[in-house]
Amino acid sequence: LRTEQVQLAKLRRTLEAPATGEYDARAHARLTPRAAGTVVEVRHDFGAAVEAGETLVVLDSADLGIAKADLLQALARVELWERNSERERGLLEKSLSTERDALEAETLLAESRIALAAAERRLANLGLTSEEIGVVKGKEDTSSLLAVRAPFAGTVVGLDAVIGELAGQRTPIVSVADTSRMWVILDVDQADVRFVEIGRPVLLTVEGWEGETHGGAVTWISSDVDPRTRTVKVRAEFENPEGHLRARSFATGRVVTRDDQEAVFVPKEAVQWEGCCNVAFERTSATEFVPRKLRLGYDAGEHYEVLEGLSGGETVVTQGSFILKTELQKGSIGAGCCEVDHLAQ
Repeated sequence: LRTEQVQLAKLRRTLEAPATGEYDARAHARLTPRAAGTVVEVRHDFGAAVEAGETLVVLDSADLGIAKADLLQALARVELWERNSERERGLLEKSLSTERDALEAETLLAESRIALAAAERRLANLGLTSEEIGVVKGKEDTSSLLAVRAPFAGTVVGLDAVIGELAGQRTPIVSVADTSRMWVILDVDQADVRFVEIGRPVLLTVEGWEGETHGGAVTWISSDVDPRTRTVKVRAEFENPEGHLRARSFATGRVVTRDDQEAVFVPKEAVQWEGCCNVAFERTSATEFVPRKLRLGYDAGEHYEVLEGLSGGETVVTQGSFILKTELQKGSIGAGCCEVDHLAQ
């Protein structure tokens, strides 16, 4: 008989799946102009780093010029009816006007203020800031140049703006993404997705960067199964400061489904099926062997993980364990499984 000691070791179990890089949808914007116009300036090319609020493309939009003119007209009406209302109140105090005339002037003033607010809102909807709207009022600016701005800091990852071409409101002309943090979509087999949980670590190897491993975590598990591949989409998020992870790049992801600091491992050669359960024979002295009923877990190659039956450090029989099982069966004929307490050599 040969024996070997039951080991305590770290257990890390991973589930491997093909993966594809994607931009973080919360930091990826495909921008269309707020109004149709002709592209007159493209200020940034592919790959350019931009700041939040920075102008990317400039268009000549007739709609913007009209909206500014409407604002100036509304502003002029407000000023006119403010003077008229003030004059009517003064005349009413001197009994030189009627209350009806004063009330009518106040009503027209209120209507003109509502029209002014609507004109300001229209310019805001076209992308003008409150400071720019103030410039339109103060300098009577009716320029028709419309800016398309970056909504956040990032990198220009898409550009379809061509100088001289008409750009509409339905087709994106420039895209910006913050690539410092990326998504990875893993295609996990339906049979294995039960091992995946939100928050579990993910180890990623990107095609072309096989020598490096990136660490992320699971943030979403789809409720749908792909009817063609029978896989489930699982999303993980990764920091990407060096830009190794790119959108639509191929990678291999390994979801860490277990990461135990200490697990009990028994050699496979020591495990015997006794008819109703797995057993291993612990050597308690030079001549005595005690059968231990085992509940096995993860198959680790040459060893099994032991969930119950051994705690680590015991000496078990490897070569010759089949002979002990035979002796155990002889001694337990007519008895229940594993009811023989020990065997003497």
